[in-house]
Amino acid sequence: MRVFALSDPHLALGTPGKTMDRFGPQWVNHADTMARNWDERVGDDDIVLVPGDISWARDLEGAAPDIAWLAERPGTKVLLKGNHEHWWTSRNKVRAALPEGLHAIEGDGVRLGAVSIVGTRMWDVPGLPAAWHGYIAWQGEPISPEMSDEDEAAALKVYTREVGRLDRALAALDGLADSGATAGDPAGADGAPGSVRICLTHYPPVAPDLAPNELTERFERARVDHVVFGHIHALDLSRRAEICGQARGVHYHLTACDFIDFAPVLICEA
Repeated sequence: MRVFALSDPHLALGTPGKTMDRFGPQWVNHADTMARNWDERVGDDDIVLVPGDISWARDLEGAAPDIAWLAERPGTKVLLKGNHEHWWTSRNKVRAALPEGLHAIEGDGVRLGAVSIVGTRMWDVPGLPAAWHGYIAWQGEPISPEMSDEDEAAALKVYTREVGRLDRALAALDGLADSGATAGDPAGADGAPGSVRICLTHYPPVAPDLAPNELTERFERARVDHVVFGHIHALDLSRRAEICGQARGVHYHLTACDFIDFAPVLICEA
């Protein structure tokens, strides 16, 4: 079993007027590009992690064509909520709408074979937007990462709530590895030992240079093997080698689709 990831597909198959074309020629017909690359690389027995910004739809009905697009792709998919996921109103409603082979996690996790996967959306870690700011290939005047005191207070409130969800998700890892159960569905046991521990976030939990912070310390304590995230776009691709990698026993993967050439990237084998 191989584990791949592709984040931020920003599908709009049922949402007219929301194409990504205005963000550059690389985004023109990007759903077709992703489908072709996905189908060439991924097998039916593989897992594909999709940590957020899946669909531009406003509701589940509008997201149905995008969910169908995912269902048509090979592999078992694990989905996480992103910051643009307006259609993702509640975890239970999303899970009920997903076809076989698609799993939604939100502050909890799922066990697939020897792989235990947990995650939560997260939010901007204080100080991290500025750390990523210099890696973006700005077209025109850069957008300042500075916020008003009021916006900072509001962001900190959301961030603190998401840290609590991350703590609960990480706490579920041992139970998933031991039992083979899904945190949201304990009946999902398959009996295989959980050897790979993966955490998904949508927002970056770490700076490009992997400097330690309160989230990286949590991953290390939870013995996470891989952290997979997205959200950051329009990076200077000539600086790929400077972004992410391994630090203090944890592998960090930025998988926003325009950073990985619109093709699922291999995270690990299990």
